[in-house]
Amino acid sequence: MADTDDEALSWAGDEPARAPVAQPVETRYVEAAPAGRPQIPAALLVTYGILVGSYLLYSFGWLSSVLAYNDTHLASPEPVNAFMFGLGEVLAIASPALWFAAALLLTRGRKPLARLLAILVGLLVVLPWPFVLGVW
Repeated sequence: MADTDDEALSWAGDEPARAPVAQPVETRYVEAAPAGRPQIPAALLVTYGILVGSYLLYSFGWLSSVLAYNDTHLASPEPVNAFMFGLGEVLAIASPALWFAAALLLTRGRKPLARLLAILVGLLVVLPWPFVLGVW
């Protein structure tokens, strides 16, 4: 029976299949990070993750504030005023993400403490005060 199985997997005139021979594996050591760029410590990455979550919550706070304001106030009949107010709303919702991105880009190449300080200052600057104070 084994003969017929082998014949089904080969063409006429082919040599019988042979098991592959294991080749010795060459071991190489790879550096964890390039010499010019130091690795970011794990605790700092966790801190960045927590701060990103805070900025995401801030965006939801601004979105909630904008929606609550639009439910209670009438839009301006002037088209320029309505456009500018809408632009301000969009920028208010996007401000946490914009601040975080700007802090990362503008502190590139500096010490991690400077980057962390810029991000922490942003937590106070872009705080959704209407949501926190319950104004609308």
